[in-house]
Formats: sequence, C-alpha cells, structure tokens
Amino acid sequence: MENLFDFLPEEMEYWGIPGFSYGVMKDGEVIAKGGYGYRDVEKKLPADEKTLYGIASCSKSFNSCLIAMLVDEGILDYDKPIREYIPEFAMYDEFATRDCTLRDMLTHRTGLAPHEAMWPDPSSTKKDLLMRLRYLKPNAPFRTVTQYNNTIYSAIGAIAEIVTGESWEDLIRTRIFEPLGMTSSLLSAHEMYEQPNHAQGYWNWEDGKGAVPVGPWEMDVAGGACGVVSNIEDMFKWLTLHLNDGVYEGKRLVSEKNMREMHHMQAPMHMFPWKFPEVDTDGSYGMAWFIQHYRGRKFVWHTGEIEGFCTLEGFLPEENIIIMLAMNVHKPLNMPILMTSCYTVFDRLLGDPKVDWASRLHEWNGKYDAFYYHWNVDLFEGKPAPVPNTKTSHPLSAYTGSFHHPGYGTYRVEEKDGELVLWYKDMPVRMEHWHYDVFKAHRLKEDTTVLTAPVSYYMDPFTGDIAGFTLQIEPTVEPAVFQRVEE
Repeated sequence: MENLFDFLPEEMEYWGIPGFSYGVMKDGEVIAKGGYGYRDVEKKLPADEKTLYGIASCSKSFNSCLIAMLVDEGILDYDKPIREYIPEFAMYDEFATRDCTLRDMLTHRTGLAPHEAMWPDPSSTKKDLLMRLRYLKPNAPFRTVTQYNNTIYSAIGAIAEIVTGESWEDLIRTRIFEPLGMTSSLLSAHEMYEQPNHAQGYWNWEDGKGAVPVGPWEMDVAGGACGVVSNIEDMFKWLTLHLNDGVYEGKRLVSEKNMREMHHMQAPMHMFPWKFPEVDTDGSYGMAWFIQHYRGRKFVWHTGEIEGFCTLEGFLPEENIIIMLAMNVHKPLNMPILMTSCYTVFDRLLGDPKVDWASRLHEWNGKYDAFYYHWNVDLFEGKPAPVPNTKTSHPLSAYTGSFHHPGYGTYRVEEKDGELVLWYKDMPVRMEHWHYDVFKAHRLKEDTTVLTAPVSYYMDPFTGDIAGFTLQIEPTVEPAVFQRVEE
C-alpha cells in the first residue's frame, strides 16, 4: 500500500508544524503508524508513534466515557437535574440551576459563556470550580444554542468526584487506562515532560521567530476538559473501545446503549468556515464527540488543542477505520492540516476520487470561523485612541492590592518599575496606562487564546479611594467586577 501520509512533510512546512505523529487502523489491523519532523526541534529528536502529547480536548471523550460508566451503574442519570445529586449546585440562571442535567452539560447547551479564565487554577479544586458556576454570566438562554465550553466539562469532573468519593484522576486510571492497558498514558503535563519520549510543545507567535518552545501547563481543575496525556499506540486501544461499542478484547466496559448516546447526533454545531461537496461546514455534537458525514460516511471525531499541542481522534464506524493524529504546536488552531490528513487518508483507503485537500484548505489560511480561530483577541482593536497625557486620579500605588471576584477568584496588582503588573493566577501581566483610571492588560492567557483587555478602576463614592476594577475577561458578556479585599 502507498504511504498514506507522504503528503505530510510538505504540509508541515506550510503550516509551521515541528513534529507530527500519526496512526491508522482498519478492520482491527494497524495500517500506518509513525511520525514526521521533531518532537524536540532543538535536540533534533524525531516524533514517532510512542511520543507523548497532551491530547487536550480529546480528553473530554474520557470524561464522557467515565460518566457513561457511572450511568451504567445507576450512580448517575443523564436526564436528572444535577441538584438531585448535589443540592447546593447552582448556575447564574435560575432555570439552569433547577433543570440543568448531565446531558445539557455534555452537549454544551447550558447557555454559559466560555469563561476560559476560570482554569487552570492551582489554587482551587474541581469542586470549587463547580460551586463558582453560579457567579458566571451566561451569554445565551439555557438550552437554546450549542456553544463549546471547557469550563462546563471541568465541572463534570467535579460531579464524578462528588458522587463517587474518588478523585477524577483515580477514576480515569482505574476505569479506563488500566482495563485498556494504556500504560503510557498520564494525567499530568509535568509528568509528561519527565518521560524520555515526550513532545516539546511550541507556539507559533507570528513574530518571525517560528516555533517557540513553551513549558508544561498543568490543567489542575480542568482535567475533565483537557488533562489527558497519551500517544498513538495507547490511543489505538481507546479508539478500538469506541469502534467496538464499548467492548475491548472481549470484555464489555460500557453498555452499547451509552456508547451510542456518546456517538449519536444530539446538538447541532457549526464547525468550519469552508464547505465542499464531500463535507458540510456544519455537523452535530454527541457527548464529547463531533459527528459529521464525509462522502456520505459517518465520521465520529474530536480535536484537542492546549499549550503546545494539537490532536485529533476519530473513526468511521461503518468502514471500521480508526485515525489518531498529534502535533506539538497549537497556534493557530491547525484544523486545516488535521482535516487534510483525515480526508486524504480516507480517500486513499476507500478508493474514492483523488482530491487535493491541501490546496483546497490552503485557501482558508488566515480566514477564521468556528473551530478554526485566531489566537489573538484584542478588545482595544478598532477602538478610538485615548486622550493623550491624561493622568490617573490617584498615585500608582493606590491601584495595587488584592481584588476579588466570586467566580474568578482573587487577582493581585503590584507596582514594578513604574508600571502596574496584574498577577493573573501565577502569570504576570503587564498593565499599560491607557487614560484616566483605565489600564491595558496585555496578553492574559486563556486556554489557546491570549486576551488584551481594559482594566477600568472605580472609586468608593464616599471616600474617593480606589475600591476595585472591572475586567472584561470573558469577551461575550459584561465586564466582571473585582472588589478590593483586605490583605
């Protein structure tokens, strides 16, 4: 058989991909596995099928599978309100508080805005995150639209912990990794970087420097959304379980009914900016799986993107084909090379007419929409320039201190070298004076985007002291209010 991935080196050069690992199975047999490029560019270490990557949002399918197991056991139910299991559960919206179910959460239909600044957060627990949902504003009415939400999937992990009394990590290890023999897979970015065959993650910052290495970013409370580390060979085992409707090596781990719940079209979802005769721009979401049709064939898949890594897991159930792709760069979302790889391999395996998918998708370089989006979100872009030389109302030191929001937690502002620095979780963010009592916070890291946003201070109307600030840390809702707290 021809080399299924011989197009990859040229595509990797075009899209700026340092290393790429791949694997394909058909009818239970490995058809292709290996890698191109480097898992570590500086050390010239090659990528292969054993190289570990953060699989990012492909982790959601592990979280969903864990919930399916608990539903099988009668511990949970997809359609009972969360409050029946956790009476103190609440969301910002009263309707959602009362009626929100695991099905709503698993299919991204809670109405909650993304609120990516919620995680990761080493200072809080998964339960803390779950309890903070009540303070986060929705950007759509409950159950009206499907909008992808990492924060909700992180909260699902907390629900599993509460009803079982076990940590999410232990549940994934004992119920999934161990039965499947996924001996290389991990649940920690730092542990991954300690392994001999791990991929070094990179950013492409569009500043002329090419791929820039980044360190491990621990997911903490967001494990259920993006915390799994794995390689091609282990993911073969995982995808075989799904292709076989919950059976692995003769043993049933999940009921056929709940496997089909995961893989069934449950909520419409807009996916791509492009549309071709072979594949539509839109599809559906099951429970941690996208469902589309390619040339009339059902394609069940999910992508993942996190600090330094981008992945795709998928299968064609009727054709008995599994595909797993992983690369060690994540900016911008590299959807075109992932879909080029899937469609080209499917065409070659199934004897369909040849299509130059690479050329087709090159035309969409820099045209962003849906899951193919730009990383740089600057809320100052297109806004009027500030009034020049307008001073602050108070000395710079008055703007320092600790400021609290019940959903996002406590942020600290310090003065350094004549400027303010916002400590956003454990990351320092430069605050440039804009005008009056407004500062420009540069590059707040949120998942795979960075946000530049205004920090607008306000005064106590009685004392005139600086009492807090507003920060539009979630671009789709009103700014969050952070109040000064005693230190």
